[in-house]
Parts: sequence; structure tokens; C-alpha cells
Amino acid sequence: MNAVVVDALVKRFGETIALDAVTFDVQKGELFGFIGPDGAGKTTLFRILVSLYVPDTGRAAVLDLDVVRDFRALRQRVGYMAGRFSLYPDLSVEENLHFFASVFGTTIEREYKQIAPIYTQLEPFKDRRAAALSGGMKQKLALCCALVHRPDILFLDEPTTGVDAVSRREFWDLLGRLKQSGLTIVVSTPYMDEATRCDRIALIHRGRLLAVDTPAAITRAFDRPLLAVRASSAL
Repeated sequence: MNAVVVDALVKRFGETIALDAVTFDVQKGELFGFIGPDGAGKTTLFRILVSLYVPDTGRAAVLDLDVVRDFRALRQRVGYMAGRFSLYPDLSVEENLHFFASVFGTTIEREYKQIAPIYTQLEPFKDRRAAALSGGMKQKLALCCALVHRPDILFLDEPTTGVDAVSRREFWDLLGRLKQSGLTIVVSTPYMDEATRCDRIALIHRGRLLAVDTPAAITRAFDRPLLAVRASSAL
């Protein structure tokens, strides 16, 4: 059973080809990772899959919903965490959560069990403005806001970029627990050490998929350890 099916997806911005005939699928319950440097096309792809961008050609379906034709229904069922912190900095932790819950017609109290593994770490600071949180706590708040409406699939665009190593590890431990609950997770990262925690990964560079396989198989194919992908390096 596939949660995501993408076929020959193309997206251009002027003369720049952001996605070049991208084709892949994600199975339900899978933790699937995209690995690539800045400008590889990861953010463009994620924005198409959550119906924020429209592809030029090709087709993409998430949860059997076409990302263009069925965008209203799709938005109710996906959770999306943007690459940059995009919550309201002047609102408190609790106010941000209340707002995002209300957008989807629910409440923190009703969904407390869903977000409890993360929110219990934030609750002591629930009255603190989001702008005053550390980088790791900001990411946890953003993840809570993406989960508060019980989505069927979660898209995370470079969720740990710019946070310390301990916070990165804690965040991925949280993703592991969410996967165990049956949630499908699609995540992008520039760090190969994070990608090893995915079931499968896709290497993407300049809008093209170079390989899709398990982390171990891709490491063997390159015949060397793949530790990280820097923004300035070529895959």
C-alpha cells in the first residue's frame, strides 16, 4: 500500500528546472528520507506534495488524493513542518498550539494523547513566547503544531537544520516513536547520519533523483561511508 505516488513530476521557475521528471513512491507506515544539498529540489517537492505548489507536468497523489484536484481534502489529512521556523513568534507555546488546533476544528485537550510525547517537554514553558525558545524547543513546538490534528502523513522539511546535536538526536527519537505508532513520515535532511534512521532514502541533486534504496544499500553502492551532505558539495 502506497501513501505517496509521484510520476514524472516536473516543476520550473523561469529557466530553472527545480524538479526534473521525479518518480518515486512511499509505502504506508514508512519513514522515508530525501537527502540532498541546498537547491536540490527538496523544498519544492514537499510544497507540491502538501498542495502549496502546482506541478508543471506529471502527477502526484498523497493518500490516494491528487495533490491538485483534491487539495482541499488533502490539507485536512497531512501535517507539514516547513524548513524554517514558521510559527507565530509573539505567541506563547500554548497560544500557537491552540491556534493550529482551532484551524482544524479541534483542541489541545482533545488531542493531548497524540501530542503528549512531545508536548510534555514543552508544557513547563507553555507561557513562553515562541521567539524565546531554543532551536530544539522551537522544532518540537513546530512538530506539535503539525501533529495536533492527527494527520495520516507527516512531511518534515529539514526539521533539524541549525539545532545542536543533542536536540537532533532527541528529535529523531521522537520520529521513531511516531513511526512505531503507524504514522507515515516523509523527511528531508542534508545529514546522512540522520538518513540512516530511515527505512528508505532518495538521493536528490539539481532536481533529479540519483538513487532510491535503503541507507545500507546506497552506502554500499557508493563504496564508501556517506556521513553528511554539505550545501556546497555535489552528490
